[in-house]
Amino acid sequence: MMNDFDTYALYGIKKRNLYSVRIKVILDAPVREDVLRTAAEKAIRRFPYYARRVMINDRNAYELIPCEKPVTVSKDDHIVELGTGETNDLLFAITYDGSSIYFNFSHTFCGGCGAMRWIKSTLWYYLTGLGHTIDSSGIMTLDTPVTPEEYKEPDAASLPTDPPIGNLDFPTDSFTLNADYMEFMRDPDGVMGFYPVRIPKKELMKYARDNDGSPNSIISAVLFRMFTGLFPDQRKFSVKIACNYRDDVGCPETYRDLVRLMQITYPYKMKDWPIEKISTATRSQMYIQMQPEVSWQEYRQVDAFRKGIDAQTDLDGKENYAFENGPATRGIPSTAVISYVGRVEWGGLAPFLRGIYSLTLGHVMLEINATEKDFCISFQTVYQHEKYLKAFLRTLDEEGLSCAVGDFEERRLPKIILP
Repeated sequence: MMNDFDTYALYGIKKRNLYSVRIKVILDAPVREDVLRTAAEKAIRRFPYYARRVMINDRNAYELIPCEKPVTVSKDDHIVELGTGETNDLLFAITYDGSSIYFNFSHTFCGGCGAMRWIKSTLWYYLTGLGHTIDSSGIMTLDTPVTPEEYKEPDAASLPTDPPIGNLDFPTDSFTLNADYMEFMRDPDGVMGFYPVRIPKKELMKYARDNDGSPNSIISAVLFRMFTGLFPDQRKFSVKIACNYRDDVGCPETYRDLVRLMQITYPYKMKDWPIEKISTATRSQMYIQMQPEVSWQEYRQVDAFRKGIDAQTDLDGKENYAFENGPATRGIPSTAVISYVGRVEWGGLAPFLRGIYSLTLGHVMLEINATEKDFCISFQTVYQHEKYLKAFLRTLDEEGLSCAVGDFEERRLPKIILP
């Protein structure tokens, strides 16, 4: 490929901004801006692949060049514009409010797996800056060498071409929340928010083990049961579950975002099955899609898409190609989405964390993180109504799972401004 690996997703931003991410970390005490600013300046220097800004080069292509300016820290009282003077031209910025720190960044560099390294480093410098003694094991600090493995990217030509085993032809007529999406298209500036949901970690893990499941399969089964109650006239539902495939393509330590979506389909006849049985059916579909062969196939499609961008001779052509052929265009629609890929061992940071919530663009999009005690779910919706949340909580209650729910919050995803 001709361009920097991290530039390709940039071409899809101007016409469909799918790449803004905010991760909210709730600490045990109000944030001190002066200490956080010093921590932010130190932490970003450990991640040179994030400390870059966007320019347009003489080939009419986006290029990322080093930027020595620090990550900005400010009050979380407005929507941040990444890539502008406000953020020192970086596509990473930190805001705060009360006891919460918001890590705002462009998904074009990394997803949850890569971002959590930066977040952990920043939190470590912040908390030690307050005078706490915290073991740095598992945390990338300025003393941790940057390795070639962090930069590694897949080589499509070297991946095996063995076909996956089993049927991977999924129905394309699953029920989708089109009425909600149309409402959003009519009012794109309307409220886009989330409900913070906390489920005790030990409780959900025990329930999963007792019901032949994992957190992903159990939550997916709960969503299916939820939708059948809300839409009794519909007959086909599906949930997409995010899958990190870095290991499959030989890049286990890379910071880069290598995530694909597994499609889980649910015929209506399953609506009265016990959660255990629905979870088993979910797991069986997950297993067949977790084959390395599926990842190889997926990455070859990614590689072909990027070569298609390279083939365009001007910036408009590259952006039009990305818009018409990007993952959002060719993906199979689904009823809901679950993402639990940014799994983290918090180590010495754990006692200071009260919650962590990932915020992205999506409707009935459940982003899952975990602290030492809780699974923290961002139950994301387009508009502030509680019909989906109430049905979700009712289903959890029917299964004997307790949870705590916070008030509705706006996502306030950052904007990404390109040259």
